[in-house]
Amino acid sequence: MLDNALWAAGFAGHVALVLVLAFRKRAGEYPIFTGMMGFQALTTILLFVISRHASHRAYFLAYWITGFADYVFQVALIYEIARDILRPTGTWVRDARNSFLVWGMIGLVAAAGLALQLGPPQSRGLALWNVRVTVFTSLLTCELFLAMSAAANRLGLQRRSYVVALGQGIAIWAFSALLEEFAHVILGWDREFVVFSYLRMGVYLSVLGFWIVTFCLPEKARAPLSPEMSAYLVALHRRVQYDLTSVDGPPL
Repeated sequence: MLDNALWAAGFAGHVALVLVLAFRKRAGEYPIFTGMMGFQALTTILLFVISRHASHRAYFLAYWITGFADYVFQVALIYEIARDILRPTGTWVRDARNSFLVWGMIGLVAAAGLALQLGPPQSRGLALWNVRVTVFTSLLTCELFLAMSAAANRLGLQRRSYVVALGQGIAIWAFSALLEEFAHVILGWDREFVVFSYLRMGVYLSVLGFWIVTFCLPEKARAPLSPEMSAYLVALHRRVQYDLTSVDGPPL
């Protein structure tokens, strides 16, 4: 009953969030996030129907295919958040983009190295790779969010309340998934430790509720750019003017 209740709560949360994004006209601003939430709702329906009316093999294939797509959505969502924060004027800030990419690559290598070193007991084949991929994506999500935040803080970029909520939510959920996998690696996969999965699902439902409330409320006006960022944009504008003058030549 608890499994079914959590499953139903997740479906209701995803549908509610998609409706809020649509009616508040935020779906166009955050298409990847909206697509991810809609995909999660459709996945719940698909897996529920397959579990009731199809074979175990069909459920197995559907579970892994949708799981892989979910991993892709998670990484794409970090990019969408970074795009909003690191493009205050509609154009990527060069220093921020370079810093984000460098730290992102470092995080990618570190997450992959740690995930490949894991060898949980009683895990073989796809079960083993499920653990490794979950650890990899969770680590990468946390690292990319930290890299993006560091780049924004260093350059004094101001953040919108909606995108802050997105970043905080996905980072908290990824961190809870990471803790769950490490707990299973250390303690094993006995039935008595299923409580870790329930805790992670509870955290995710809380994050869904946080997102729903956040997007229901009006967004606060973006704070003015910091003096450092204003000076950077002024210098960039002068540089562009100089380059255009050099290309066009002196006026006749």
